[in-house]
Amino acid sequence: MKKVLVIEDELDTAQCLDYLMNDLGYEFIQSQIILTPAEIIKIKPDVIILDYYLPNGHGDKLCLALKSNLLTKDIPVILMSAHNNLKDISKGCDADAYLEKPFDLNKLIQIVTRYATI
Repeated sequence: MKKVLVIEDELDTAQCLDYLMNDLGYEFIQSQIILTPAEIIKIKPDVIILDYYLPNGHGDKLCLALKSNLLTKDIPVILMSAHNNLKDISKGCDADAYLEKPFDLNKLIQIVTRYATI
């Protein structure tokens, strides 16, 4: 079973993603704060959905750290936010994709399915 790690502090959004990922047949793992690359390596996610604004920092910094690490660089990261400059932010941190909030569920399904099968 493919694992989707969601790093999101908004509980309503996380719960929505939980239901959706389970319906798609993915194992859902959630954190409300930024994890270290070492913690992410232990989880072994197939895809990471990463919020930009988190209580302990910005998701783009974690994404850049993951993409710079030989052990995590190949894990697809989908950066998610309502930030109006998300496209440029995701490009700057080497995110594989981005998703603007509020997001369209069909677009989310399409992106996650695409990267979970890599």
